[in-house]
Amino acid sequence: MRGSIRLCALTLPLLASLLAPIGRAVPKAAHSRDGMDGGSKQGETAERYQMLWDQGFDLPPGSHLRFAKVDETAGPDGRALRYRVYADAAQPGIPYTLGVWRIGTSIDDMQILSEAAYVNRKGLVMGNPPNPAQQDASTLSDGSELDVTVTVAQGEPVRFVLRTDDSKTMIGGTLVPFPIQSIDKSCRLTALLADPPANTVLLYADGFPPNSVLTLQNVSQGVVQQQKLYTDAKGHSSGMVLPRIRGADSGAATETIQAGGCKVSVSVPWGKGSYHPM
Repeated sequence: MRGSIRLCALTLPLLASLLAPIGRAVPKAAHSRDGMDGGSKQGETAERYQMLWDQGFDLPPGSHLRFAKVDETAGPDGRALRYRVYADAAQPGIPYTLGVWRIGTSIDDMQILSEAAYVNRKGLVMGNPPNPAQQDASTLSDGSELDVTVTVAQGEPVRFVLRTDDSKTMIGGTLVPFPIQSIDKSCRLTALLADPPANTVLLYADGFPPNSVLTLQNVSQGVVQQQKLYTDAKGHSSGMVLPRIRGADSGAATETIQAGGCKVSVSVPWGKGSYHPM
């Protein structure tokens, strides 16, 4: 992995301008109340853009990155997980830049994994232009694959983007090797860390009644908070919670939604000492 490079073409204002025309709404954070610590306005803005990234850039329409686990190795800093990457709806044969945005870092200092990435007709991301024998391969054992390796904590997302120099093609993907997730019947609730100490937690709800209002209950160190989530026509909703409690430097937050005949609940450690690579 190469060092940090300022990628001015992917600043937060540009993400806003790219996503606004295709109707990507920016989710709002939970309000602070009764002992809950609020987040900074700047921090909440960055976290909203994490959620926009997770929705996808749709440039071109229907495009996204997929990840297939290859192997893993144990190390002193946790398990190193290696994935091959596929770019659905990407144009094969042209050069791309592959970048990665990790939580706890600025999007302006995104790391560049390769400035010479390519895809074949199967969407496999490669480190060289595909030759005729490689064009329809789903996997390659000759070293041409441009695999990615991550070490992460539970609930930690790693966000990747494959883009052209003019940013007219931007294909994003969010890799979550160890999701914090609860499933009951058709309902699913997923929690992602927005930063390493989980000062903010991102929530994604799926499979609930469409176009409905959900009540999310947050319990952190005995302090109870509720907020409304609004599902779209597909029964999907997203939101943020701020689990920190005034006077405490660590704890665990439990997020619960009960609706549509199902109940889902996830627990997220937060604060000092809560971040542990798996």
